[in-house]
Amino acid sequence: KNPVEMALQWLWNKPEVSVVLSGMSTLEQVKQNIEFASRSGVGLLTEEDLKLVARVHAAYKKLRPIPCTKCGYCMPCPNGVDIPWNFEVYNNGVAYNSMGASKWAYNNNIPVEKRASACVGCRSCEEKCPQKIKISEWMRRIHAELKY
Repeated sequence: KNPVEMALQWLWNKPEVSVVLSGMSTLEQVKQNIEFASRSGVGLLTEEDLKLVARVHAAYKKLRPIPCTKCGYCMPCPNGVDIPWNFEVYNNGVAYNSMGASKWAYNNNIPVEKRASACVGCRSCEEKCPQKIKISEWMRRIHAELKY
């Protein structure tokens, strides 16, 4: 099965879900999502499908310890930190088992004023995060693990 269709069907499978917002950037994606929606509904996923989704979710969580979707709702940071960028650099190090590359990216690609080290822990970003990420805690950890 198509992974996008499975992800959308997982949502449509829930009786409490009446609307699904899907980020699309091409006409082909719109057409594909319309096709998927036309054959969707509550109770269509099998027990095997649900177990597969659970396994994929567990594996993904291990590879992406920070569940940031890069929605940007946390931005702008009043202190100038580029929160999604810091999260992406850290998550990539974990996902690709390349913390050395992430250290290099953190120290060479992210401008000093946008790095996790600039976080003062005001937590104004956390109030806006739909994923409820403890951003200020992650910023301290990211800097501690990625600084030279």
